[in-house]
Amino acid sequence: MRKGDIILKMLETIEHFTFGMAELFGAFLDAGYGASYNKIQHQTSKRRNNNDWLNREIELKRKAKQRHYNLIYSLKKDNLIEEKINGDKKFFTITKKGRDKLLLLINKNKKMLPAASYQKEKSDKFIIITFDIPETEKTKREWLRVVIKNLGFKMIQKSVWIGQIKIPKEFLDDLLKLRLVDFIEIFEISKTGSLKQVIKKLYK
Repeated sequence: MRKGDIILKMLETIEHFTFGMAELFGAFLDAGYGASYNKIQHQTSKRRNNNDWLNREIELKRKAKQRHYNLIYSLKKDNLIEEKINGDKKFFTITKKGRDKLLLLINKNKKMLPAASYQKEKSDKFIIITFDIPETEKTKREWLRVVIKNLGFKMIQKSVWIGQIKIPKEFLDDLLKLRLVDFIEIFEISKTGSLKQVIKKLYK
């Protein structure tokens, strides 16, 4: 994940949630820097409800922890976030400069769409893709249609596609970066005829 994407996700998270240093790092370590707000919040709630979460901190990898702290230090040094104290608790808030940086990164990302071509690989299972993307994201919607068609899926009705193609991990990662995951359902039809949600299986 690019440094700019990590900074974007960090600023977004601090803007929406109130985390201390250890909780913020733990949430990102468990959920991943590309995770959605809900997943990061879920991981933090799990830690808060787990009596052993302090012991879990001891097991955190030193290098990953140091990189995280270096990023926090850099954001504070650049006056993008600030640390505040409420009683015996410390937490981060985003500054005006940080919000300006966040908007800049969001607008920059909106203009950058990934290539619409991914490596194709045949699957022995049928995959169904459905989506309902808002009109405000029509550029991303058109990109998605091109990607799905290039992968070899066939449209069976509007916004419903089917094919025996494995979903590339890179494609799913790009859906996450483009914040399209909440608007898309990808199902895998097993040999018994049951449906499994591909995105939830990979990003739970």
